[in-house]
Amino acid sequence: MKANPLSILTVLGHALTSRLERLGLAARFAFSVFGVLGVVFLRFSLIIRELYFSGVRSLSIVIVSGLFVGMVLAVQGYEVLQRYGSTEALGVIVALSLVRDWQRWI
Repeated sequence: MKANPLSILTVLGHALTSRLERLGLAARFAFSVFGVLGVVFLRFSLIIRELYFSGVRSLSIVIVSGLFVGMVLAVQGYEVLQRYGSTEALGVIVALSLVRDWQRWI
């Protein structure tokens, strides 16, 4: 069974136009984002304020969640380390697991 050249061209044309349409939408989005960013940098004090509220003000939430995650890790790790007589390594294990988990998200 032979393929109809017209149907092949139709499929290729549809694929090309759909990709061009997506590229055009992405370009319009990028131009609108860059257009807004130019205005944002004129208000640098607002950027600093938002960084303060989203970073420094959330430090207490990060500390409390890290404290509770550390306590859970300590309770679970203590049972395992007690079997092998290595309970003195519990602090190091909890600290390393918290830091490595934190580094994974950066």
